[in-house]
Amino acid sequence: MRVSVTGCGRRGVLHAACLAATGHEVVVHDTDRHALDVLREGLSGAAEPRLRRLAALGLVSGRLRVTSDRTAVAGARVHVLCVGSGGAQDPSGTARVASLRDALEDLAPHLGPGDLVVGRARVPAGTAARLAGGLVADGVHATVVWLPDEHRPGHAVVDLLRPPRLVYGVPDGTEGERAVGILDALHAVQLASGARRTTTDVATAELLGHGAGTSRTATGVVPGVVSNTPGPVLATAGAA
Repeated sequence: MRVSVTGCGRRGVLHAACLAATGHEVVVHDTDRHALDVLREGLSGAAEPRLRRLAALGLVSGRLRVTSDRTAVAGARVHVLCVGSGGAQDPSGTARVASLRDALEDLAPHLGPGDLVVGRARVPAGTAARLAGGLVADGVHATVVWLPDEHRPGHAVVDLLRPPRLVYGVPDGTEGERAVGILDALHAVQLASGARRTTTDVATAELLGHGAGTSRTATGVVPGVVSNTPGPVLATAGAA
């Protein structure tokens, strides 16, 4: 599957490298040429174990490409948004939401009917609905979905390639059913390795990105795995 990733920071590089490693054709777009050069030149400062090698394999194989040319994302079926710093620098999430909105505005002219726009970052509830509303207003027939990140720092590559679970936040009805089918194809390797798939509404998936690192052992999930999801929400959504 052809996939675009917007943002060449830590989250963007992680997702792009892992998507390429599972056989997808990935193009990474960023307006920061220095960040793109760092990726092209081998991620010498990469903190995540295995990430440097994984990215290098993707670049050598041709399954991973990096560019500052926004038109290069045209033709991708799935578009993953990995922009905004968040964390302590942006505790309210306001700056991240603004970055997502700006990135999607740039992306919108290159979206085709039925494309998926996938949010991964932690955001305030309602962000996806506002982004989707902007696409509708512009006459763009793409679907916005949300997949919360729950990987552990220092173990991100393993957690993305072999996650204990996947959570899809999708719209209701046939649009959501179609989105689930595309997301299953995107994560075929992870599902085949035993990842449990949970489907929920978009607003719940946005909430799953919040929290202070609740240990999954508190909900009887996977020993040693730390989630950014509050314990009660994990229990409600169904922990793997």
